[in-house]
Amino acid sequence: MQMTDAQKSGRGLSDRTLNRLIVGAIVALVIIVPLIGVVYFLDRSTDPGPSMAQRAVTTAEEAVRKEPNNVTARMALATSYLQSERYQDAVKQYGEVLKVVADHRGALLGRGNAFLLMDDPASATKDFERLVEIAAAGEQANADPQLEEAYFRLGDIAIRQSRYDDAVASLTKALAISRTDADAMNLLGAAYVKTGKAEDAVTVLKRAIAFVPTGWCEPYQNLADAYKALNNADGAAYASGMVSWCGGDAASAKLALAPLADGDLAVEAMLGLGQIAEMEGDVATATEMYTKVLAKDPQNSNAIFGMQRLGTASGDPHGSAVPAASSAPDASPSTGANP
Repeated sequence: MQMTDAQKSGRGLSDRTLNRLIVGAIVALVIIVPLIGVVYFLDRSTDPGPSMAQRAVTTAEEAVRKEPNNVTARMALATSYLQSERYQDAVKQYGEVLKVVADHRGALLGRGNAFLLMDDPASATKDFERLVEIAAAGEQANADPQLEEAYFRLGDIAIRQSRYDDAVASLTKALAISRTDADAMNLLGAAYVKTGKAEDAVTVLKRAIAFVPTGWCEPYQNLADAYKALNNADGAAYASGMVSWCGGDAASAKLALAPLADGDLAVEAMLGLGQIAEMEGDVATATEMYTKVLAKDPQNSNAIFGMQRLGTASGDPHGSAVPAASSAPDASPSTGANP
């Protein structure tokens, strides 16, 4: 199962990509009209149907009619339009904000995301580069989520345009701000493969997978490419097997992973087999695999959490209690300007 560069980098309008763009727009608001914020949050969190999104737009439009010079109200309206896939309208409202506050960081980020959703990377790049110019000089630049998102998007665009060295530079800066951004790790791994740094790709892609081990195919496909570049047949078989599982072919995945359970990739293979078994409702096999993983890697957070999900009292082969959740990576997977 091969993917295009666009698919590998999480682009297109996949749920993950769209969610990140929308989250970026929420962060861009910074301060929002309370009612609009509540309506929007409920819509994204509970997904009750299109009527809620329309209510958010209606509320925001009314707020702008009452106070046309209120920048916060226009930002909320722009974000409501963006969520409702009215991208041209969103761009217009962000533009109105920028007429009043030329360097409004939230409007630059929001409009850049809207341009990307309109497949206009050139215009998006201008907004993101302007945001970087403004934010990089700030006192809190090393912890600025808007700056991180701008770097991420510039890296994303660079990969679209096959400018892989530029992508590495931008994504490295993004990860310096948010070291738990699994999306940035995935893109950086893809860029490393393209720039002949396959070992670096393996390292960063394994980190991405540690944060999001299931339900996300792109890091595994990128990892397969990296292992192939290193002529590592077992690594390529493991990653390709996980791609098969992610694509819904558990049988092929198990055939690929089973022979690796006694080799250098035993931990990865057994963890994959445990995850597959858990998803299939095979508690005995899942418990066996997770237990074997923990025998080799007692701090493996994904195996620990797997045992906890299965209701197993102890995941330690020596009989100690399952470590608490603090044994996991130090943050949940980032979704960018947050994921």
